[in-house]
Amino acid sequence: MKARKSAIGLAIFAQATLFAVPAAIAQDTTGQGQPAAQNDPSLARRAVEWSRDRLAELDATIVVLEKESARLQGEARKNADEALKALRDRRDAYRAQAEEAAANARTWTDAQVAAARKSLDDGWAAFQATRDRYLEAAKVDLTTRRAILEAELEARQKAWRNSIDELRGKASKLAADQRATIDARIAALNAQVDEAKARIARLEDASAEAWDKTKKSYADAQKLFSDTYTSIRKTIEDATK
Repeated sequence: MKARKSAIGLAIFAQATLFAVPAAIAQDTTGQGQPAAQNDPSLARRAVEWSRDRLAELDATIVVLEKESARLQGEARKNADEALKALRDRRDAYRAQAEEAAANARTWTDAQVAAARKSLDDGWAAFQATRDRYLEAAKVDLTTRRAILEAELEARQKAWRNSIDELRGKASKLAADQRATIDARIAALNAQVDEAKARIARLEDASAEAWDKTKKSYADAQKLFSDTYTSIRKTIEDATK
């Protein structure tokens, strides 16, 4: 009965906060500048493209938990299915936001793009929080938790590799002396992807501390990749002006 209450409480929590993130992410029209696309269309567009790429990670998480739920029976199965529905609803809300941002980023102002990114980041964080509450309530084992991170990383890696290939394509247009430094930075960026995977593979301790540390490590890797990618891309674009 206690487990049932926990799972139902999780589902209610998720549903109640599902729309806490503004549904219309373009409502912030206070920015008086030119549309973001006129200032830096490539980076603004890339920001929302990455937000759409996150959908693959949300889908990957749900697939793993669906497999876990399929092995359960009775009340445990019912509780898991209720929590999964809450996660699917949150994922669908995020998809709607990401698609709106992707469709409008080229004409939005800087303020609107910033508001959209903030809303999407909040939606992403909310999904992760809901997922973790479910993992705790259902006492999901370490094997499944690691499978979730591995599935998320596999989905994320596709976007990262595409971004790296894009940088290589842009760097190929630079002069030889400029390319050497850029190529080295791109190689280091590629190594970051491999290290993120290795960190997850090293998750062997079932303690909450180890799990939290590994999650943070993965989150840090995502931010580092984004910051490094943006820096390299700016360097390339400055060099070609």
